[in-house]
Amino acid sequence: MPDSVGSAPIVTMAGRPLADCLPAVSTISGTIMSRFIVDSALSGRVPLATLRRDVIAMVKACLELTARLFTGEDASKPLADVRFGVTEWAREGVTVDAMHAAVHTGTQMAFDHLTAQAKLTEDHLAVAEVARVFVELASRLATVISQSYSDEMHAARGEAADAVAAALIAGNATPAMARACQVRLAESYFVFTVAFVNRQILSRRSVRRVRAEVSHQWDGHALTQIGTRTATLLIPQDHFDPAEAERFVEHIAAAAHTRVRATFVSARADGISEAVARGQAVLEIMRCLRLDGLERFEDLSLEYQLSRPGAAGRHLAATLDSLEQHPVLLETLKAHLATRSTRLRTAHLLHIHPNTVDYRLNKIAEITGLDPMHSDGVWRLRSALVARMIGVGEPETADRGDPDNAAPAAQAC
Repeated sequence: MPDSVGSAPIVTMAGRPLADCLPAVSTISGTIMSRFIVDSALSGRVPLATLRRDVIAMVKACLELTARLFTGEDASKPLADVRFGVTEWAREGVTVDAMHAAVHTGTQMAFDHLTAQAKLTEDHLAVAEVARVFVELASRLATVISQSYSDEMHAARGEAADAVAAALIAGNATPAMARACQVRLAESYFVFTVAFVNRQILSRRSVRRVRAEVSHQWDGHALTQIGTRTATLLIPQDHFDPAEAERFVEHIAAAAHTRVRATFVSARADGISEAVARGQAVLEIMRCLRLDGLERFEDLSLEYQLSRPGAAGRHLAATLDSLEQHPVLLETLKAHLATRSTRLRTAHLLHIHPNTVDYRLNKIAEITGLDPMHSDGVWRLRSALVARMIGVGEPETADRGDPDNAAPAAQAC
């Protein structure tokens, strides 16, 4: 029977909103596990605990999707969760027929659970609403399954394209090879180099999520070489607007579930190998300066040039020799430059009081003769730091700390 809250009607069954009458996740997930997972070849390839977690997540997403269809709320989030689960199962070898069968079984169980609670003399409107919602649910789930498996077919074809990407990066791709792999070479590309900022390598699933995100963004036009620590993405220039670069990198980071460093340059097809090397050099500069996200090559072109070997670089690097005996000050300087010379952000990064930052910066100015709180001093100190950490080839030692994290000495008061 319908009740109402404000102007929005709420259909009830046995005195409860329909969304509250859905079965528990465990009621359905146990059947799915026993009928479609345990007896399949999946349990030999994927740990049973992982399969159980995936099934529970899928059932939970489907039930949340159903509840939102009943209430009229936005269903995009649970639908995206369902798509993710279907994609993972497709990649693990679940056939599309088995996928449809598992979803049909779960849907049927939820439908039977709801209608069993109905009193035909009182709840005929509720039964009609259940039927309407489950027709829509079946349609949405079928669409998601079809799209996910179609994307996986495209991904499989993308393996041949990966071979072309590897050849382009190595500098030995040929038109004949590209034709054999059914890849059309572009005249020029935007070459993205990406580093995943994580102490642990990316999981196989994370790599696949990144690959799927790139495929989704560029509809199969991008050529990729994606590993567990880095990625190189070749996007034809006529399919990419540089203004979208930052948003694209944000999507990559979200897919990888980790911070990233990225840069990109333009290159002709026969110059990709050089472009990749240049991008990797920029990522190393970003690592040393503790910069995350996207940095365009032109924004770090000065730092890139300073990182090239030569007498000028050695002279600049020597500017910071006087801080060798003051590791806390040197780490504070690195942090200050990484935060774009922002006093409060530097204090937050190092977990110290802003007054302590001021004291240390004044000491740096006193020792080096360059004031890190003024623009001209910042420019010289930043240049010297780049030359010191990269240009003169001085190795990073344990007492310098990881550039991705503030050194313990710099965190001390």
